[in-house]
Amino acid sequence: MKVDLKKIKTEFLSYLKSERGFSKYTMKSYDKDIGLFIDYCSKIFQGHTIDLNVIKTNIIRGFIDDEKKKVYISKKIKKSYSSKTIARRLASIKSFFKYLYNFEKIKDNPALYVRMPKIVKNLPDFVPQHKINKLMQEPLKNPITTKLDGLRDEAILETLYSTGFRLSEVLSLNICDIDSVNEMVKVMGKGGKERVVPISKVALNCITRYLKKMGKSFNKNFEDPLFVNIKNKRLPKRTLQRRIKKYLALTDIGGSVHTLRHTFASHLIDRGADILTIKELLGHSSLSTTQRYTKLNPETIKKVYQKSHPQGE
Repeated sequence: MKVDLKKIKTEFLSYLKSERGFSKYTMKSYDKDIGLFIDYCSKIFQGHTIDLNVIKTNIIRGFIDDEKKKVYISKKIKKSYSSKTIARRLASIKSFFKYLYNFEKIKDNPALYVRMPKIVKNLPDFVPQHKINKLMQEPLKNPITTKLDGLRDEAILETLYSTGFRLSEVLSLNICDIDSVNEMVKVMGKGGKERVVPISKVALNCITRYLKKMGKSFNKNFEDPLFVNIKNKRLPKRTLQRRIKKYLALTDIGGSVHTLRHTFASHLIDRGADILTIKELLGHSSLSTTQRYTKLNPETIKKVYQKSHPQGE
């Protein structure tokens, strides 16, 4: 039976949102990846109304090969998509066909036979402890735009370092998510999993100063987004990515928003925090994921050895 691929995509995205609780940023990635695949299939089958069972393994492999050959322009330089992007495309397609198979829309799952590419997962750099203060001073010392934006960016940097939040998590915060009395913050993580984590006094003080400058406070404007742009709308993802990258560059460190998440975990473990606690703070479902963030430096390993081993002294 022939179906409209675009309609099936809409049903799939609705399922991800309602049943899986994916964030809007994850949804955008799925929407883009599946949309590209549908466009590819539409060219092959001369239309997007087809029998789903005609999409075989070779079609999926052909799409992936086609994506590998594509180039895009970034800062006037031609670039190919990274292996990470290609792997994400395939992961989205695999999820799509798993959904189709589980809901009996196809007889066989052709994506099962396409192997995921191996990706070397390099850890992001982290900010050394002696450079943290310099980084936090940058938004007010060298504001990218206005002083108000500098106050906001300072609060964001301190929040990221204090909580280890993901980019999407810090942007999703509302004022009511901050419990300033008990110094805790509630956040909705991946897969719609809510967690409550501590937040430092330093970060809270920065947020308070920012809200005061905005004419807001923790005692009112409860449902307002915490971090907003000049139009009082929730700060866009790309805007924050660019600004954090600039601040990190000014301190000769480099990196991205994720660098601060890695810094959070690394500094905790360097000071003796156990990996299970860090796992909960980061909102990881797998301990192996946390272990990637917490590679101990040689000095820390030596201190633990000297403290714990009978012959370590």
